[in-house]
Amino acid sequence: MKKVLLACLAKRTLMIVAAGGFAMSAHAADVNKGKFSTDVQPGHPKVVSFEKFGKLVKERTKGGVDIAVFPSSQLGGEMETADGMRLGSIEMGSITTSVLASWVPEVQILDLPFLLRDDAHAAKATAWLADQLAPKFEAQGFRLLAFTINGARQPMSTFPIRKVEDVAGKKMRVIQSPLHIALWKAMGTNPVPIPAPEIYTSLQTRVVDFFDNTPTNYLTFKFFEVAPYYTNLSHVYAVAAWVAGERWFKKLPAADQKIVAETAREIVPEIHKLLAEQDAASLAKTKEMGATLISIDDKGPWQAKMAPIWDEYGKKIPGGVEMIKAIGAM
Repeated sequence: MKKVLLACLAKRTLMIVAAGGFAMSAHAADVNKGKFSTDVQPGHPKVVSFEKFGKLVKERTKGGVDIAVFPSSQLGGEMETADGMRLGSIEMGSITTSVLASWVPEVQILDLPFLLRDDAHAAKATAWLADQLAPKFEAQGFRLLAFTINGARQPMSTFPIRKVEDVAGKKMRVIQSPLHIALWKAMGTNPVPIPAPEIYTSLQTRVVDFFDNTPTNYLTFKFFEVAPYYTNLSHVYAVAAWVAGERWFKKLPAADQKIVAETAREIVPEIHKLLAEQDAASLAKTKEMGATLISIDDKGPWQAKMAPIWDEYGKKIPGGVEMIKAIGAM
C-alpha cells in the first residue's frame, strides 16, 4: 500500500512539474522579440534613444515586447533593412527616407531644397507628414512610427564655398537619388552618385570635390580631414523613417501596439534635442582640429538656382503640390 501511495505521489509531482514547465514555455512564447537595425554607431544619440525606447517598451509591456538594437549596420545596410522588414527577418529600423522612395514616392518631398526653414519647422512638418503618409507605408509592409530629423545637410568640401558660383563645374558626391542628382545638376555641378562608405576615399583621391552631410558625421567619420571646408547652408534636412515591419507589428496584442507607437512618439523630441547638442559640439571640435567653418547669410541666390527642382518634382511626386503648400503654411 505504501509503495502504491508513493508511486501516486511521484506521478502527481511529475504532472505538476510538467504543467509548470508548459506554463513557463507558453509564457516565453508570448514574448515578442524584435531586432532594431540602424546604421549609426554605438553611443550616437540615435542609438542611445533607441535603446531607451526598447527599455521603456519592455517595462511598459511587462516583458511582452523585447527589442534589441543593432547599430553600425550589423544587420545590413538601409536597403537590406527595409527588405528584411518586409520579409519578416528584421522587426524594426531607422531608414533614410530617400531609401524608401521606391515604395512610398511621397517621401521625396523631404528632399526638396529649402522646404524646411529651420529645426522647429522641420519637427512640426515631419510630425504632420508622418500622419499623412502612415497609410502609404502600411500598404507597402511598413508601420511608420515617426520621422526623425538627422540634421541639416551641409556642403563639405576640398575648397571654400561662399557663393553659388563656387560650385560650378565641381564634382559633387550625391546620394543615389534622382532628385539629388537633378538638384546638383541645376547648380552647375557634375553629380557623382557614390555609396556612403566610399565618401572619404573618394574625396581623398579627388574622385569628387565636395559632398553634403550632417554636422555630427563631419566629425564622427573624420570627413574634415579630407574636406576641410564646411559651409552652413542647410539646404536639405536629412530625415529618417522610424518603421516596424507591418507583419510583425500586427502580431502584437493591441495594447502592446499602442505602447510601441506612443513610446516612439515620446522619444522623438529627445532624439532631436540630443542630435542638436551633438551637432554643435561636433562642429566646435572640427574647428579646433583645423576645419574652416563658413556661414552663408544670404541664401537667396541658392534658392533661386534650386527653384526649378520644386517645379519639376512638385508635379512628379504624388500629392507634391498640396504637400508643399501645407508645409509652407506651417
